[in-house]
Amino acid sequence: MDFTKLFSTLSLTGEDIPPRSTTRPTRKPKFVKFLSGDNGEGMPETFFEDPRTFKPKPGPHGQIQTWGIFPYNEDNIWDFDGIQMMYRTMAHQFSYDNRGGTPWPENQFMNVLKDRKREQLSKLDLADLDKKDIVIKIHLKFLQDANGDPRIWRRVRLSAGMKIGVFQDKVLSPLLNWVRNLHCYTFTDLRDGAVFGPEDANATDIMHINQVGYVYLPDDKYMLAHLFSKVGDTFAHLYDYGDKWHHEIEIEKIFPVEESYGRVQILDGKGMCPGENMRGSYQYQNFLKAYDTDSYTEQVKKKREILDSPNYKGFGKPPSLFDIDAFDVDQANERLSAALSSPNSVRAGMKAFTMPINPSAHDSRTGKLKKGQSIQREWDHESHGYWQETTSSTKDKRSQSACAACGKPGGQDLKTCSGCRAILYCSAEHQKVHWKDVHKKQCSRKYLKK
Repeated sequence: MDFTKLFSTLSLTGEDIPPRSTTRPTRKPKFVKFLSGDNGEGMPETFFEDPRTFKPKPGPHGQIQTWGIFPYNEDNIWDFDGIQMMYRTMAHQFSYDNRGGTPWPENQFMNVLKDRKREQLSKLDLADLDKKDIVIKIHLKFLQDANGDPRIWRRVRLSAGMKIGVFQDKVLSPLLNWVRNLHCYTFTDLRDGAVFGPEDANATDIMHINQVGYVYLPDDKYMLAHLFSKVGDTFAHLYDYGDKWHHEIEIEKIFPVEESYGRVQILDGKGMCPGENMRGSYQYQNFLKAYDTDSYTEQVKKKREILDSPNYKGFGKPPSLFDIDAFDVDQANERLSAALSSPNSVRAGMKAFTMPINPSAHDSRTGKLKKGQSIQREWDHESHGYWQETTSSTKDKRSQSACAACGKPGGQDLKTCSGCRAILYCSAEHQKVHWKDVHKKQCSRKYLKK
């Protein structure tokens, strides 16, 4: 491939063109197979090893990130060469998975690790951990106050039996105030580096999946209990493969089964969520450092930048009233209630902003809709485009849901609302309370029209 011609087309010339590695691999891979024309240039060194005997090495903090396939930087974050990954993808994108169905060498290696972890999980005895409530503290990494303490954090009680995907969609996102179903994400078991993420995700940032571990286990098949074993354990959450917002989640308390009721309960927190698309943890760290020393006028400008983000669309107040270090538990509970009262997000139709040349143009991201699914568009005339997302009106699988009233995961014990048949409850008492406070407005008005 003529990379010079390619970058010229992209208006990148001279010093703007990233350098391509001049180093060529000198050894042969022990397991993966290359197609003709590929010698492994630009491929991380790990993939020349044998995945059947591969043992991931922990980083400087004793944690294993992204399956242990990348080296670490001083912050214990995996260190990858995105430019060489890009060169490699462009050079061989028309060869692998298209010629005889041969998967990329990287995926050949990773699928062995994924299958090995899947087998381990199938034999794991949770010893009733999935029936116990836990208290967790979530904080955004690298964002510290003057005392070195986390500047943005949340504490919540919930069941360890909740599916990881449900947790991200209906608890973590509203708790922090990230937009539901906007970006891809992963959770990492820091004991062995195994990665879990959303199956069939089609957000724009999925293009960066190689930077976050190449593959992952489906997070709607596994529970939070699969990510830890005792108090003090931590696991990692990465939000947005492009910007990369790094979270760490610590297990602060595990309740006995007899003291566990499964309800999601927000306990405490501090700091407003960063604005979506504000370039990730490291850039926001610099943003906050500048904010702390800015004049009042400059601080208002920075507040306005945050409030212009999608996750603050409904703030509805002047920037001067936005407290960057505050946490409004009432608003967080409102977002949590709304999320629990709705079906799971459709990962195959994630939210995206489109600026069409023709308002009636078809969105190429939209695949075949399943029963009960529909496409929702919300126009933003000031931005000359619209937000689009696929939503579902059918009830979630019981094994991948939680009570709409309290958030308790109940599996086959969850009962369906007899009206809309789209919402599940853990008990008749919770259904009655939720009907009066919330679901009457969602359900009866919609179905009385029929």
